Amino acid sequence: MKLTDFIVSEAIITDIKATEKEAVIKEMVCALRDAEKIGDEDVVKVIESLMKREELGSTGIGKGVAVPHTKHESIKNIIGTVARSAKGVDFNALDGEPVYLFFLLLSPIDSTGTHLAALEKISTAIRDNDFRRFMREAEGKKGMIDTLKEVDGIQV
Repeated sequence: MKLTDFIVSEAIITDIKATEKEAVIKEMVCALRDAEKIGDEDVVKVIESLMKREELGSTGIGKGVAVPHTKHESIKNIIGTVARSAKGVDFNALDGEPVYLFFLLLSPIDSTGTHLAALEKISTAIRDNDFRRFMREAEGKKGMIDTLKEVDGIQV
C-alpha cells in the first residue's frame, strides 16, 4: 500500500485556516466532500465519528503531527487527505507541542486490515524527520504531492 493509493490529492490543504481541533477536522472532511469523496449528507456524521475517536485519546501523536482517523458506514473505499498549518494548532498532542501536519484517514466499517495498513504507512512516513520537514516546507500542493510520491518510491 502506498500513501498515494488513498490520499486524495484534490483534498490536500496547503495552509489550513482552522485554529482548533474540531475545526481542523471539519475543514479536512469538507475538503474531501469538495473533492466529491464524501456526500454532503455524511459530513456531520463523519466529523462526529472522528471527534468520538479523539475522545478515546488524542491522535496528536507528537513531533508536530496528528493522524485523526475513523471508520464510518458511509465510506466505501479508504480515503484520506493531508493538511498543513504554518502557525501550528493545539491538538492536545501527546508531547504537548503544536501540530503542523495532519493526516486524516477514513475507512469503511469492515476494513480493519486495510485501515491498519494505511495507519502503518502513515506512521512509517511521519517517523522520518526529513519527510516531516519536506512536507512542511514543500512548495504548494504539487510539492506536497511530490513528497508523498517520493516516500512511495514513485518517480517524480
